[in-house]
Amino acid sequence: MKEIYEKMKIFYANNSSNVDRTFSDGQELPYCGGITIVYTPGHTPGHICLYIKHHKILIAGDALQVQGGVLIQAPQASNFDTNLSMSSLKKISEYDIETVICYHGGIYKVDTNKRIKELANG
Repeated sequence: MKEIYEKMKIFYANNSSNVDRTFSDGQELPYCGGITIVYTPGHTPGHICLYIKHHKILIAGDALQVQGGVLIQAPQASNFDTNLSMSSLKKISEYDIETVICYHGGIYKVDTNKRIKELANG
């Protein structure tokens, strides 16, 4: 993974953008009845998820995936730091979630809280 990461750093070194707004863990955005920023490092150092409490939806980004209809954690080979990824899963498991939207695999809605706790407990 570190070798791939080093190659990615070289590739993205010339693709910079200006940051005009930053967010912090636990910050609530005033949209959709409130969207909470959940800092979930592991896949990348600055990875975040978005939790929409009113609808019990987690936008998981790359922290979780749906594969063959099953919710799984991101493969270890694609994580920058697997230990941080596991800590982030435990953090996510504390939220009341009915629906997970993943960047890979789509939407998951089957016993979601139970499945996330299973993943967090290894």
